[in-house]
Amino acid sequence: MQKNRVKAALREGQAVSGPFINEARGVGTVKMMALAGHDFLFLDMEHAMFDWETMLTLVQTSLLCDICPLVRVTDLSYPLVARALDSGAQGIIIPRVDNREQVEQAVSFAKYPPVGRRGAGGDARYGYNRRPVKAAVDEANAETMVVVQVESSEGVANLDAIASVPGVDVVCVGPQDLSISLGVYGDFGHPTFVQTMEQVVATCAKHEVAVGMVEREASDFRRWYDMGMRFLVCNNDGNMIHQGATRDVAALREFVNG
Repeated sequence: MQKNRVKAALREGQAVSGPFINEARGVGTVKMMALAGHDFLFLDMEHAMFDWETMLTLVQTSLLCDICPLVRVTDLSYPLVARALDSGAQGIIIPRVDNREQVEQAVSFAKYPPVGRRGAGGDARYGYNRRPVKAAVDEANAETMVVVQVESSEGVANLDAIASVPGVDVVCVGPQDLSISLGVYGDFGHPTFVQTMEQVVATCAKHEVAVGMVEREASDFRRWYDMGMRFLVCNNDGNMIHQGATRDVAALREFVNG
């Protein structure tokens, strides 16, 4: 199995970055994100309209481009987690995690026995590189990432138990949903939100679990990086297109309408 360089970097306390992929259906976007220097792709099946055949193409292209494919499944469900990993994804992202039991389930779905209960099958999961069974199982258990998203005040309240589960690699804040749950509705500078983030970082540090954050503007990550967050989900493909198009239209109108 291909080495998971994102997991290795986080283990060393290094920062990693990658965008949401919501709109792209072609392999070119994967290549461009890799060439830009991102470390991972946050391939979103929760809110985007991907089918599994498209996801297989994006995941396998990511592996060829040496950018780590992480798939956010729609929900915590064994068939969804297993299919994402069988496509070759190097990790899963579970949304809306509120308690320890959900994390334990996620780890069990993502890992082969004796660690978990994942079923073995399919060549895509190893990039079509056939491996001896024992070696393949050991490699997959070591390299597969489990990322859980805390998106509610309940999740924050249970964070110590969530982060203590063996096998969880990242607690990634879902800032928009969490801000709504906290009653501050998208105000990520609100003292309540900032204090909650400090609590999240401190709790996860105790368990040596990396913390992630989502932002559209790369410059906005500075405060979260300084706070100790290292899994940086930066922008999304649709917004990148919108930003570029808006810039170009503004530049054109300076002389077309001037």
